[in-house]
Amino acid sequence: MAQTKTITGTVISSDDNLALPGVTVKVKGGTAAVSTDVKGKYSINATAGQTLVFSFIGTITQERLVGADDVINVTLQSDVRNLKEAVVTGFGVKQSRRDLTSSVQTVKGSDIQATRRENFVTALQGRVAGANVTSTSGLPGASASIVLRGITSIGGSNQPLFVIDGIRVQNEPLSQSALASNGDNRRSDFTNRIADLNPDDIESLSVLKGADAAAVYGSDAAGGAIVITTKKGKSGSGALSYDNAFSYSNAYRFPQIQNVYGTGTNGFSNPLVRTAFGPAYAAGTQTYKNLQNVFQQGFSQQHNLALEGGNETATYRVSTQYRHTSGILPVAYNDKFSLRLSGSAKLAPKLTSSASFNYFSIDNRKLNKGNSGTYISALTWPTNDDVRNYLNPDGSRRTIIPATTSLADASIDFDNPIWSAVNNVSRDKTNRGAGNVDLSYDPAEWINLRGLFGIDFYDTNGNNFLSQYSSSYQNSPVNGFAGTSGVGANGIIDNYTDVNLITNGSLFATIKKQFGDFRTTLAVGAEIFENRDQVNGYYGQNFLQPNFNSINNTTPTSQRATSNLFVTRRIGQIVRLGVVWKELFTLNATGRYDYSSRLGGTNDYAYFYPSVGGGFNFTELPGLKDGKVLTFGKIRFSYAGVGKDPYAPYKINTSLLQQTTTGGGFAVDVTGANPNLKPEKDYQIELGTELQFFNGRIGAEINLYKYRATDQIFDPRLSYGSGYILALVNGGEIQNKGIEIQLTGSPVKNSNFSWNTTVNFTLNRSKVINLGSLPEYYNSDTFLYANARASIFPGSSVSSIASFSYARNNAGQILVDPTSGLPISNSTFVTVGDRQPKFTIGFINSFNYKGLNLSFLLDIRKGGDVFNGNELFLTRYGLSARTVNREKPVVVPGVLRDGNENSATPTVNTIQVTPFYQNTYYTNTIESDFVEHNINWIRLRDVTLSYNLPASLLKKQNVFKAASVFATGTDLFLITNYTGADPDVNANNASTRGSGSGGFDYGTVPTPRTISFGLRVKL
Repeated sequence: MAQTKTITGTVISSDDNLALPGVTVKVKGGTAAVSTDVKGKYSINATAGQTLVFSFIGTITQERLVGADDVINVTLQSDVRNLKEAVVTGFGVKQSRRDLTSSVQTVKGSDIQATRRENFVTALQGRVAGANVTSTSGLPGASASIVLRGITSIGGSNQPLFVIDGIRVQNEPLSQSALASNGDNRRSDFTNRIADLNPDDIESLSVLKGADAAAVYGSDAAGGAIVITTKKGKSGSGALSYDNAFSYSNAYRFPQIQNVYGTGTNGFSNPLVRTAFGPAYAAGTQTYKNLQNVFQQGFSQQHNLALEGGNETATYRVSTQYRHTSGILPVAYNDKFSLRLSGSAKLAPKLTSSASFNYFSIDNRKLNKGNSGTYISALTWPTNDDVRNYLNPDGSRRTIIPATTSLADASIDFDNPIWSAVNNVSRDKTNRGAGNVDLSYDPAEWINLRGLFGIDFYDTNGNNFLSQYSSSYQNSPVNGFAGTSGVGANGIIDNYTDVNLITNGSLFATIKKQFGDFRTTLAVGAEIFENRDQVNGYYGQNFLQPNFNSINNTTPTSQRATSNLFVTRRIGQIVRLGVVWKELFTLNATGRYDYSSRLGGTNDYAYFYPSVGGGFNFTELPGLKDGKVLTFGKIRFSYAGVGKDPYAPYKINTSLLQQTTTGGGFAVDVTGANPNLKPEKDYQIELGTELQFFNGRIGAEINLYKYRATDQIFDPRLSYGSGYILALVNGGEIQNKGIEIQLTGSPVKNSNFSWNTTVNFTLNRSKVINLGSLPEYYNSDTFLYANARASIFPGSSVSSIASFSYARNNAGQILVDPTSGLPISNSTFVTVGDRQPKFTIGFINSFNYKGLNLSFLLDIRKGGDVFNGNELFLTRYGLSARTVNREKPVVVPGVLRDGNENSATPTVNTIQVTPFYQNTYYTNTIESDFVEHNINWIRLRDVTLSYNLPASLLKKQNVFKAASVFATGTDLFLITNYTGADPDVNANNASTRGSGSGGFDYGTVPTPRTISFGLRVKL
């Protein structure tokens, strides 16, 4: 008779050679079954001649015949019908989707790389349900903000935490308020630092949207977490791969500018003003498309080189990237070099290690944005003058009208945008190094000890130079932070250095045991995190020598220096428990206790928050198991709480602020003390289901969630009588609720042709439940132009637009000034729009025919409002196409404010206004008229056509193991009812807190159309 023996082995994934925990190993036709442990190991009793079945969600089931060997190792291949089933969640731990009780969506690194985008974060738009990604500019080095499941914090950051191989990394852009000029986040853009990462190093990216999954990372993950797994070396002979891409970009959408009327006021010519309210051009006058003429063709090239290899004991991978991007406006560019070293080794039978180091060097030449930035200057250039003619014959600056220092004067001579780009410098250089070490020890088969340690360090040197001949505005500490032009200040230099260091480490003990039908996992650990950020600013003005870019070229009495040190430290204690019964029911629970230095000085510097979730894999029930139609089905529910500390340190007690006025010293800071501050508490309930039909040919994931954020921390303005301007307070409650649907399918699949498709649907609704005792809260960064800003009110959406609107009588009729015939503004901020869309859809398709692949992503948005500040600006300057009919008399519909407006018989307005002679019809336009409502779009985010050379052709030579060519297009077309250039805009940079300024279109360069082509080879 056959003798029973113990079979052991390890199961790994073919994708990354990492161990697969939770793989079911059972004897075919028998009852014996076990699961692999955290290291992918298993042990089962079987006899020679029996068959072992290895099954894991998302992989192809394999069978192995038991023979003479006592060790059977298995590598499971990913099932092409379902590539998203094994995901990386907390601290680099890989889990089966079967065991998850909250939503986690995975994006393959190859999909991100195929887009060839400079900032890979923008490639996530449309690929992840619930994610909203907005770029701050169409220029190189632009930052990008990403929000998951809506705004959850009124005054703090809503960006998710980024984690690479279990180590948290820096993504926050620099805030301009840290500079010596202490400006708002409107004029300059600063790259979000996760964009430094080479997309070619990304193996996969997991988006943890639910608080249940993100809670393990603490306060920084209150807005979710994006967990990146990088590529690792694979055992076998060394492999060398190279790929490149050459890209060409062009602007293709522009605001409509009239070219009928010239400069002047009230119908009369005036060469000393920039407003176009003068007479019509004479017949035959040559006009120019100056905005289009300012733009140029952008060019980018990138080169990736990687070498990897190893054996069963050790692996290695070395990769490098060089990328140069020149922008669609003059002199703007971004140069990046990265080098990554990673390796793993088996140091002892029970001890393994891995480590990596990444170096980055980035050089970014930027252009000013916002008011008097390059784009606004281009909009204002008179259409009868060629903007490209910006120099006099002697090489000096050519001006249209004499320069003036009057900021309120509409006749101010805006800089020629090309001259400004060349002569007003905004540039920063960054050197960055990041590394991590991962040690794993198995004292026994059922226990694992794992330690992670990482650092992330960068040093940025920035130079902002405003020529003494420039009329552009710059904040000036000399004049009490009032706007000052380069002419008025005789030149400005505003330099800075930003030194940032993140250190964090974690230690976990994980126990995995099987108790009969119960498969259990218990992890106990702690995390220590510290972020040290020092920003030194240097300011000066009054140049001694023209165009000499040095702080030493400014007068000593104008020079100012500031030094800001921000240190945050947190300690977290974490317990995670997972219980699975018969692969049918799953229970997950997490508890985290955080200690935060940002709440030091309060009674709540330490806070606890839990999460619990349950899953029911109902296709494991008898009668449904191994079904041919419904092959996998799960219902899950989770409830979680997440704590959140203030957005910055040193806000609890009154602190001293360095003075930049003559004499220096210190004074009380503008932020008052609040030792009673408590952490924000966010709570989320999620109900979801995951279904797979016909062995993964059709799939669906549906999530319903409700998110409630209480004890909101924000900084409203105080009465000046208090002695302060701001103070952090707890007050307010907001709510998000929505639905996410992801549908996947393979409608066609045969040996020669396949079609895979994914649809991501997102619907989110936000609401301000209350603001404590405040009637309104607004973010001053979003106060970009005229009287429009991001303000919230009790009962409003969290992403509201507020502006001045029309004054009305009790019947709602517009009030008209009886002396001018013009409408009257209410001079009060009221809600006039909501930037939140009704829903969004990402539609992804991939077609494969033999070696040919065509894939594309359509980004669809329904609804949401946009403030068209560019159009308001053009209207008030007489440059908008809507001002062409200015010679036609109009009567403003409404009633006169003559004392009878609220009577039973108000006086109907009959006063005719001819805008050609009365420019105030346009210059006094009401801001609410320029909020465009219910904006829809269909955007071709990216499309890639690639061809893999056939193996039969490659066999004829001994050099290349694989080769392919490709062509990629991004943002190739946009179909929208928006009248401006691009409705998907962010007029600030990504450091702006709260709801940000997405949906505010003012002075922002729109996203260009880009076409790339290149090749990939593997040796």
